[in-house]
Amino acid sequence: MQDDFVVVYRAIDEATANIIKIALEDDGILAVVRPYHSSWFDGLFVPADGAWGEVLVPKEDAERARGLLDEYARRKGEREQETD
Repeated sequence: MQDDFVVVYRAIDEATANIIKIALEDDGILAVVRPYHSSWFDGLFVPADGAWGEVLVPKEDAERARGLLDEYARRKGEREQETD
């Protein structure tokens, strides 16, 4: 699987990773969440690494997935400016 999938998002926490996964899947893109931690460390090094884990998609969907995530980030930025 690792050679067929690429990272499109690094998430700060598990909830964010799952939100991104669901959003991509809602657009028809298979997404997989891969945490960095192992069960016996249970996320101990997240602050040092700066991320909880990654969201991966098949290589052939990577460009489309990144475009969707860029569009989401752009819209989120516009909404934040409106509330300031």
